[in-house]
Formats: sequence, C-alpha cells, structure tokens
Amino acid sequence: MAEQLRNKNEADGGPAGALSSEARRERIIQELRQQDEVTVADLSARLGVSDVTIRKDLQQLEDQGYLTRVRGGAVFSGRGQLELRFAARQQICLEEKRRMAARAAQFIRPGATIFLDGSSTVFQMTRLLRQVQGLTVVTNGLYAALELSFAPDVTTIVVGGILRRQSSSLVDLLTPELLRRLHVDLAFLSCRGFTLEHGLMESDLREAQLKRAMAQAAQKVIALVDHSKFGNVYIASSVLPEEIDCLLVDSGLAPEDQVALEAAGIPLELV
Repeated sequence: MAEQLRNKNEADGGPAGALSSEARRERIIQELRQQDEVTVADLSARLGVSDVTIRKDLQQLEDQGYLTRVRGGAVFSGRGQLELRFAARQQICLEEKRRMAARAAQFIRPGATIFLDGSSTVFQMTRLLRQVQGLTVVTNGLYAALELSFAPDVTTIVVGGILRRQSSSLVDLLTPELLRRLHVDLAFLSCRGFTLEHGLMESDLREAQLKRAMAQAAQKVIALVDHSKFGNVYIASSVLPEEIDCLLVDSGLAPEDQVALEAAGIPLELV
C-alpha cells in the first residue's frame, strides 16, 4: 500500500515527488558522500519516492560513472571518489582561487600556447578560456582537459601517463627532456606549499619534476598561490622563487609574508 501511495503521489506531482530528478540524484550522491554505501529501501524512505524510481536514479548515476550498483543498493565508483576528492580540494579558498584565476587569464592572448597544471586552483582558469581563439593548452590535469574538450577553438594536449589519484593528474609518460622541447608561452602553476626559500613545493616528486620541466619550457611562469599554502613545506620544489615571473596571491596574505616577498624582489600581485 505504501508503495502504491508513493507512486500515486509521484504521478500527481505531490509532496513525495517534489524534488526534481536532478535534485534527487544529487541527494543520492550526498548520501554516498556521508556513508560510502546506500540502499534502495533507505533512499526510498528518505526521498519519499518508490523503489522503482530509486533504481532508475541509481542506474543513471551508474551510467554516468558516479557509483556501482550492488544488490539492494549502490557504492561509490572509483570515478565518483576521484571527483569528490577533487571537488573537496576546489572548495578550499574557492573565492580566492577564482580571483587569482581571473587575473591569470588576462595574461593569455589569442593564438598562445600555455601550460596548465592539474591543481584545483589553475582549474578555475579553464572556464575562462573556452572562447580564446587559436589557444593551445598543454596540461597534465584530467579535469582541465575534460573542461576544455567542449571549447571549439581550443586545442588540448594531455601529457603524462600514470594517474595520481590525490591530484587527479598524470605523470611519468613524457620525460622532462621531451617536455622541455615543447614551446610554451606561459606556464600557470600552483602548488601544495610555498616558502621564500624553496618556492613552489609538491608532496610527489614526479609531480614536481613535471611542473619544473614545463616551467623551463615556458617563456613566462605565472604562479597562483593562495595564502593558506604559505609556510607549508613538502618533499620537492618544482619552481624556485627566482624562477617565478609573476606570483599571484590572494589578499589574505599575511603582511609579514608580503614584506618578505617584496624584499626578495619576487614580482607579486595581490588579487
């Protein structure tokens, strides 16, 4: 009887069917974020729709790669976990990243060849580049490449070969020497940490090596570093402070850090 009532409410567009299918599927993803596994019965009760509707939602989400259906419910797929990890990184200092990305995009001219790393900071630039005519983008960022695949005037070259799940980036396929043979007008790089002594730093040696090779291949290096990364030390430097042509930092930078950067002669822009 309860199943029949839910079906009737959904058909009538009543309270049980109040959520749109898109909003309902987003709720399912939210539930998976919290507990890694969901059941059809529990989702049906929580969302006030029939088991049949939930199964259709789970099927569509599985087709899109977000989850894997199991008996009686679903679990996150590898892709779903990867996207959530990247989405979580994007949310850190999101407004600051967007401001830096907007300023960085102003350096780019039609017909340029640029390098975008796989960071969540530099990813914010991709949505601003779709209409740049004749642009060639070299990147090791999976999400940057996917975002730019919808831009008709942008040629995207993906480098790297081994997937780093932590950063959603590819490393190791092309040697640093081969990468240095590429001609790049601008390299846009971020990092895990930054200090005045060591510059841009990474927690993975291969990631640092790839970024260093691209920086060496570029005419100009633009670094995008939000204030939360200052003072954080990691295993390997990708770009030394003196190799940065322009350092973009958000306005949350501590006054003492700004004074130190300016005293060291590092080209600095607060955005």
